[in-house]
Amino acid sequence: MTMTPAAASPSAATPIYTFADILAAMEHNPELRSAMRQHILDLEFQQLPAEMQELRQIVAELRQTLRDFIAAANARFDRLEAGQAELRSGQEEHAARLERLEAGQEELRSDVAALKAGQEEHTARLDRLESGQRSMQGTLARLDGRDYERRVTRLAMSLAAHYLGAPDPQIVWSETHQYNDELSRLLRAAAKAGRITVDEAMMVENADLVLSDGAGGYCLAEVSITLDDSDITRARRRADLLAQAVNAPAQAFVIGTQILDTSRDAAAAHQVAVCILPD
Repeated sequence: MTMTPAAASPSAATPIYTFADILAAMEHNPELRSAMRQHILDLEFQQLPAEMQELRQIVAELRQTLRDFIAAANARFDRLEAGQAELRSGQEEHAARLERLEAGQEELRSDVAALKAGQEEHTARLDRLESGQRSMQGTLARLDGRDYERRVTRLAMSLAAHYLGAPDPQIVWSETHQYNDELSRLLRAAAKAGRITVDEAMMVENADLVLSDGAGGYCLAEVSITLDDSDITRARRRADLLAQAVNAPAQAFVIGTQILDTSRDAAAAHQVAVCILPD
């Protein structure tokens, strides 16, 4: 395949006119990619690591405080036990010291209860922060997946020609491509004619990429960074439904950066072409 201008040296100055130019620039410039994340992501998410570190420090200090408190309490109990010998000298003094001991124990229980409540509150805050971090990681994963689909769409016609031998491939449907209702129109007509059901038509429309091959047939692809058996199964099922709907051949293929060995065997068994793009 011919190298596009985006594959040139990362240090080369490239004019930016379109969103695709921005994506290409970020692909070769980690600093630009980092800056873009800082602009896109909420400031609260950017501050999560620092806040988590601060909370860990607070919890560590609380634990040390609790240990010191227990040590001091143990020392107080030791002193109380030593004073029991003196309590035997008189009933009144004994009763008075017992009252002071009970008051100290109540104070100790109150302090321990307060420490436990504070520890539980900080634990809950840590849980919320961890949940927010997982949400941020999920958001980043979705952004990376969408960027990968855009990259695949830019190369889709070349891939179909190279891997499937399509003479003149054209994009019919892609989530990242300019909307074209040709696929929806064909599927609605097929459902109305009873060749497929409405649910099956919706299944085909959920495909990641559909192309016409320029020879009266179609190519249907599933796109994933790491390809597995589910991608193979979806591509085969949706391509078969598309062929049934339009009464024309429909080739199934999958596009990704890597594929599991077992999934490669499954692709061969189901006659699904595999296209591996380099990182």
